[in-house]
Amino acid sequence: MAVIIELLGWGGKRQRYFTVEGPAVTIGRSYQNDVVLGDGHISPEHLRLDAIDPSNGVEGGWQLTDLDSLNGVEILKNSHSTSSHFTRADPHESNSLTLLGEGAELKIGRTRLRILSDSHPVDPAKELHHLEQDVGKLNRLSIWLPLFLLSLTLDIGALYASSYIEWQWKNVLSTILGTQAGLLMLALFWGGLGRFLRSESHFLSHYCLILLAGLAYSLSDWLIGVLGYNLGTQTVALVLKPLIALSFAGLLLSANFALATNMLPRQRWVSALGFVMLIIVVSITAQVSQWGEFSPYPDYFSGLEVPVLQFADAESAEQFVVGLDPIFAAADRMALD
Repeated sequence: MAVIIELLGWGGKRQRYFTVEGPAVTIGRSYQNDVVLGDGHISPEHLRLDAIDPSNGVEGGWQLTDLDSLNGVEILKNSHSTSSHFTRADPHESNSLTLLGEGAELKIGRTRLRILSDSHPVDPAKELHHLEQDVGKLNRLSIWLPLFLLSLTLDIGALYASSYIEWQWKNVLSTILGTQAGLLMLALFWGGLGRFLRSESHFLSHYCLILLAGLAYSLSDWLIGVLGYNLGTQTVALVLKPLIALSFAGLLLSANFALATNMLPRQRWVSALGFVMLIIVVSITAQVSQWGEFSPYPDYFSGLEVPVLQFADAESAEQFVVGLDPIFAAADRMALD
């Protein structure tokens, strides 16, 4: 029976493994060992594993022998009963012994190991997220470039539509470049996280997802502006814009988690929802100090839109001015009373 020695990294993820045939396995820094590790805190001959003969009345596993190592062997996880065995090999006691079961985890020096047999069952295959199945389509220059140009065009158009001063390209370029630099840094973060956790960056895919979310939010922002223009109130914008922005943020986070991490669907959605809730708490906390304060500005929609976008009934400016006279007259009577 072969013994599998797995080297564990961050989060218990397997980084590499060794397969050793035979009834005994030696582990250490010396090249004479079956498993050679480069950790400077591991002794040249650190430990030995001997397969247990089931005929001895002990259910499978291995007997661990600490070969008088300097830093000992720490048992992090063990399926065998430890009532009559050491849970940590004493570094000052030569040839201290313990029994290890299937899937036992050890720490020697600064290295974590997991001990398995070659017959150990593996987890069932996980279904790829649909983004991962189609990631090749997003990870193309032919997809990214049109999205990038469309995003630039819409940003420039939005700045032009909301500008009330003389148009200057230098001001526009600084704003556009700053926005795109922020999106680029965000894509680099997710790409770096994916490279660290899964050895796959998918940088262009993350960038395309961010651009798509930005385009969708720009479209929704414009529709909210048209709706507020027709209703004549900014309440719509104050309520709908944060809700839509947080919804897009949650969806984008879940998609980025799917590409950059090995999270399960439930873990992705819980993490994304937790981040959104954090944003809500921070926003509410920042606005609490302003609650109840008197504002001299009336509650109305102050954006400028072309008349063709108006679909609700409205009165002309002349009708509005004429309607002010009764209001002022009533105010004068109330002041005299």
